[in-house]
This record gives sequence, structure tokens and C-alpha cells, in this order.
Amino acid sequence: MKLKVLLVFLIVSIASIFVLIFIIYFENKNMVPILTYHSVEPSSNNDLTVEVSKFERQLKMLKKLGYKTLSLDQFLCWKNGECDKPNHSVLITFDDGYLNNYEYAFKLLKEYDFNAVVFYLGINYDKENTNYMNIKDILKIKKEYPNIEFASHTFNLHNREMKNYEVVKSDSDKMKSIIDTKHLAYPYGEYDSEYIRALKDSGYEMAFTFGPGKEHRKARLTDDNYKIPRLNISNNMPMWKFVLRLLLPI
Repeated sequence: MKLKVLLVFLIVSIASIFVLIFIIYFENKNMVPILTYHSVEPSSNNDLTVEVSKFERQLKMLKKLGYKTLSLDQFLCWKNGECDKPNHSVLITFDDGYLNNYEYAFKLLKEYDFNAVVFYLGINYDKENTNYMNIKDILKIKKEYPNIEFASHTFNLHNREMKNYEVVKSDSDKMKSIIDTKHLAYPYGEYDSEYIRALKDSGYEMAFTFGPGKEHRKARLTDDNYKIPRLNISNNMPMWKFVLRLLLPI
């Protein structure tokens, strides 16, 4: 009797595992994890600055799990239902345009054959700033690292003040004159209907959220193209949590 009960338990458990795997596989076909980084440095005491060694371990894990990185155009093509994507797809993004991305992250991305997107804060484009890339750095990066693309993090709206339609429209148009882009990441993930209207009128096709209080989850096929969520990758994130964020359909 005990053997029969154990056998039934094993059969049910194995069946449940297969059902769970099927659900995860099916759900992930309609989702893409969009990983968000800021700074990458050899050492860190700031949660938004990921240590180089941790960053490389994460890239190794992506490679081990068979992930392919999408470009923004590939992501948009999938998002609009015009293209398929590999089941294990990921979009890697960096906010602000820190120079340390160029110094430490891009060579690792190239080594592991991964693409990435820099959502660049345009006000730094003509400055000699040791913390941020300028336009000379960007031109050099485009030659050295064709796997890296640039999009907008606004020209100069990285503050918490209210922005009306005219302010956003002017800023968006100015940013397009610096970097030819159709995509933006909202500073702090903050937006409203007028912000979105201004982006649309400036020819932007996608906008990504981020920040405290916003949804940190995978992007879904059904998400609004101007409210696409991203996953924050922090320096204190253990590898098991990083893997779960990739694999679980949430």
C-alpha cells in the first residue's frame, strides 16, 4: 500500500514538473526580460553600480542558458507582431551613459557576443566629463562596438519637475538631432499622457519605464509600446535571483 502511494506521489510530482515547464515555456514565448544597468565598476558600494566581476558572471549565465540579445528594432518588430524571436531572448540596457560602461562593460558584451542599448542623457554630449560619454566617445564606440546602440534618456529632463507637452516635445526633438533614435527610457520611469503624446508627435515608437514604485517585470507582447517595463539589476542581487528573473514568467 505504501509503495502504491509513493508511486502515485512520484507520478503526480513528475507530471506537475512537466506541466510547470510547459507553462513557463509557453508564457515566456510572449515575454522578454529587459535588464537595466547603470554603472559598471571594478568595485562598488552603490547598489546601482554593478561590479565588473558580477556583471561578467551574469553574462556567462545568459550564455549558458542559451539567451540571445535583441536590438531595439528586433524587439519592436516582435512587439508589433511582425517578427518571431528566439524563445530565450533578452534586451540589455544601460541608463544615463556612464563612461565606465565603455571602459568595462562593452568589451565583455562583445566577448560574449551580446548586444546592448545605452539610453543616453544628451546634455553631456558636448562636455568633457570624466563620468559620462560625450559625442566623441559615442562616435568611437560605434566604430569599436557595433553591438552597442544608443537611444534617448531625454536631453535634459532628468529631474523630478513636472513636464508639460511643449517641454517634452522640444527636448525630444533636440535629442533626435544628437542621436538618431525612435526610442526613449523615461528618467525615473515617470510619465503621463501628455508626455506620451509629445513623444508620439516627435516620432518616437517605444518608451521604457523604470524606477521606484514602477513594475519591475518582464515586458509582455500585450504591453503598451510607450509603457514597457524593465527589470532592475542591482549590485546586491544574488545569482539565483538573477536566474529566476530570467526564467519565471513574471
